[in-house]
Amino acid sequence: MWRFMESKTPNVFVQTYEEGVKRVLEGDYAFLMESTMLDYAVQRDCNLTQIGGLLDSKGYGIATPKGSPWRDKISLAILELQEKGVIQILYDKWWKNTGDVCNRDDKNKESKANALGVENIGELLTNPMRTEIG
Repeated sequence: MWRFMESKTPNVFVQTYEEGVKRVLEGDYAFLMESTMLDYAVQRDCNLTQIGGLLDSKGYGIATPKGSPWRDKISLAILELQEKGVIQILYDKWWKNTGDVCNRDDKNKESKANALGVENIGELLTNPMRTEIG
């Protein structure tokens, strides 16, 4: 798959998220994006659509020096914020409840797009003009 992608002209690789999103908006390009940035971009541009679920799930951490007294304090504070729903509230505030969020009526839209799983990526890369994968 890597050799196939490397051999394509024009080059299928991009240097930035912004370049990838721009190519998607220009058409005939699918961009695999880290889930947090993808969610943020799709929330703000009604011309972007996420197809299917996540290919993987990532967590984030805060590093401290070995033996730091802050490690357990930070971990417990994060767990407490998760349990109280504060992290979800902040996510909604900064990702979904801002003035620049796209107003979609997804419940009334019919999508012909199938979920994109790992098994479909090879097909997408070898047959990019196909409109439906699955």
